[in-house]
Amino acid sequence: MQVKVKFISLFRDIVGHSDDVLEVPEAENTLSRVLSIISEKYPRLKEYISSGEFVVLVNSKVAEPNDSVREGDEVIIMPPISGGSHFAFVDRVDPIALLDGMLKALDDKAGAVAIFIGRVKGVVDGKIVNELHYETLEPLSTSTLAKIGEEESQKHMLLYTAIYHKRGPAKPGEPVLFIGVAAEGRREALEALREVLERVKHEAYVWKLERREDGEYWIIGDRKRVPRLS
Repeated sequence: MQVKVKFISLFRDIVGHSDDVLEVPEAENTLSRVLSIISEKYPRLKEYISSGEFVVLVNSKVAEPNDSVREGDEVIIMPPISGGSHFAFVDRVDPIALLDGMLKALDDKAGAVAIFIGRVKGVVDGKIVNELHYETLEPLSTSTLAKIGEEESQKHMLLYTAIYHKRGPAKPGEPVLFIGVAAEGRREALEALREVLERVKHEAYVWKLERREDGEYWIIGDRKRVPRLS
């Protein structure tokens, strides 16, 4: 089947045109497969797609990788919308790629960069954790990250802000949250990082289900765990 693709802004410049038509196997009609085909056809876009530095719409609506695509659908792919800041829930958080992209984007005014990386714990309350699953509610979840990032950027006069949060399943040791801020001085950067982190923990629309050796638990707040009803 054929799917129409439209490239916006930087991505249009990278591929050299604004529109394309892709052949997508009927048996693999997911947005994830479309993104994979785009990465294969346009290798210079692969780093953006792999690191989650993109926004994608299907027929002008925010879409998830597992969403189905149909014959004639229009997929619009573009850089993050925020004037240099990046806020998104992604399937994979790659701290090295995100930090590298952040450092390359900074100008000479930035004298301090502060980052926070959150990982999945392997043991909680003496019990082995097998998996942590992050559930989101889009587009509200992503728009909340953007609200936090933009407000804290203005408050602390930041030069760059990035918030990338994992969605879906994650294994122990896997990076699940990347927050990066840049400012002229270290005090502004460190203070902003702390405030962004606390706001993400308490305001972002994301729910955590902890799967461990003694059962499954919904995590409420920072520490409260409620056994999942079977």
